Amino acid sequence: MTTIPIIDLRPAEIFQQGHLPGAIHLAFEQLAALWHELPPKGTTVILCADDPYASDALALFTDRQFVVDTLYSTDQLSQFSLASGPSQERVWHGNPILEEHAALITPNTPNPAAIDVGCGSGRDAILLGLMGYHVYAIDLFEQALERAEHSATRWGVTLSRVHMDCRKDPDELIALIKKTQPQLIMQSRFLHRPLFDIYQQYLPRGCKLVIHTFLEGAAKFGKPKKPDFLLKNDELSERFGHWSVLLDQVHHLDDGRPLSLFIAEKR
Repeated sequence: MTTIPIIDLRPAEIFQQGHLPGAIHLAFEQLAALWHELPPKGTTVILCADDPYASDALALFTDRQFVVDTLYSTDQLSQFSLASGPSQERVWHGNPILEEHAALITPNTPNPAAIDVGCGSGRDAILLGLMGYHVYAIDLFEQALERAEHSATRWGVTLSRVHMDCRKDPDELIALIKKTQPQLIMQSRFLHRPLFDIYQQYLPRGCKLVIHTFLEGAAKFGKPKKPDFLLKNDELSERFGHWSVLLDQVHHLDDGRPLSLFIAEKR
């Protein structure tokens, strides 16, 4: 019907009875915990909502800087050819390695473990789970872990929440690696260089290391600016050059900031 993202805020039972093809379902009552499943601010969207939430939904999305093209009620949707049942459409994206280079990290054994260091709201962890990994999602913030778990449940993915400060308690990460023997470990937009020593010493052979974080050129365009949070341009390839490097590219955000696209497999 349209390429504009369609966000259906009605109760699940109403949504499943009939919705616009391609719509994603986020019940209005759950919206506060699921903003990270929406497209970026400034995106034009179509909303589907009924009273008593319709006016609140319009005001909320407008306040969040979305452009609301149309707001449909259930009665108004009856003029269209509708789909029924649940929907697995998504309008959010994980990091480009998962979206564009997933073939390089597809699991090769049943139910392998993966560790997501600094999982945030859980987008990458969910995509890894959908690929077949059992994901141990690590974050310092309990609220982030709660959001990640809530979203994972919506997508039919089981995560193991791990509340951990890898900077202060590296031994906890080492213990988790020894316990789970992961096939993959990922860190996205997070950098703490002492972890590289842990990866080199404790990851099992065959484990793939995935790093997507800011490079030193990002400081010209915005945050982060501190060298501790910025990779040097050839740092990963030099540090892990004795591993099998599967991907070593640069990705630029719309604002110009460069990030690493790096995958290496331990020999």
